[in-house]
Amino acid sequence: MCNFVIVNDLSLEEEKLLHKEFPPYMYEYVKVADMVDTNWQPFLNEKTYIGIAKSNDSISLLEAHNIGVLGYESTPREYLSSAYVVQDLERVEKRDLEVVDSRFHNIPLTILETKRCIIREHSIEDYQAILDIYQDESMTKYIEPLFETEEEREYQRQYIEVVYKLYGYGLWLIIDKETNSVIGRAGVESKENCKDITQVELSYQVKKEYQNRGIATEVCKAIVNYTFEKLEKKSIIANVNEKNIPSIRIMEKLGFESFGDGKYILRK
Repeated sequence: MCNFVIVNDLSLEEEKLLHKEFPPYMYEYVKVADMVDTNWQPFLNEKTYIGIAKSNDSISLLEAHNIGVLGYESTPREYLSSAYVVQDLERVEKRDLEVVDSRFHNIPLTILETKRCIIREHSIEDYQAILDIYQDESMTKYIEPLFETEEEREYQRQYIEVVYKLYGYGLWLIIDKETNSVIGRAGVESKENCKDITQVELSYQVKKEYQNRGIATEVCKAIVNYTFEKLEKKSIIANVNEKNIPSIRIMEKLGFESFGDGKYILRK
């Protein structure tokens, strides 16, 4: 994401709390009131605008002009209408504003980048690419198949709307950097067999023609590190069919411990 304009209704002292992460020489700051006074027109250009606001009036104004907003609860009893809210401006990071902007405009977030792959959220436009992953019958030898066409489309739509926004993680797409094509899916999810909120389950699928190249290991290793470091989970589980020797080897490479019946765990 390129440098952006931070539109806010903060006091000067509050605005200064952002300067460590967003120095004024790199990021432009604009007051909501200034945009209103000039009827918004000078500001509606190709720049990326992100709002940080402490009042619902400002939030409504910014969102009405297609600007995503991070709410700042300046007092303990303040209730703001924005989807994302913070209570400490000094802890706001660039990634937080990227998430606000992407969620507001329904843009898939890029999660990770490895040597050969990009790992990102999927959008409904990726529906056919997801179907293509499962075209080879061998793909469902050890994992569940997709739903019927329309049911699967609706499932994907709800997954994007609910899972990504509620948890901030889930099953992501694997993109081959060289061809920019979707070659699989991988990620972590909170499932019923997870013991609590500190545990997630790892899963992955890689197209047949991309298997046996170390891609699954490369991607899953990056996801494991991300899960422990960024998501701050304490353990990751995985369920592997005992006949799926390649996946068992991947679990071993990643350091997972087997506790029987194809069940594996990796602790932080």
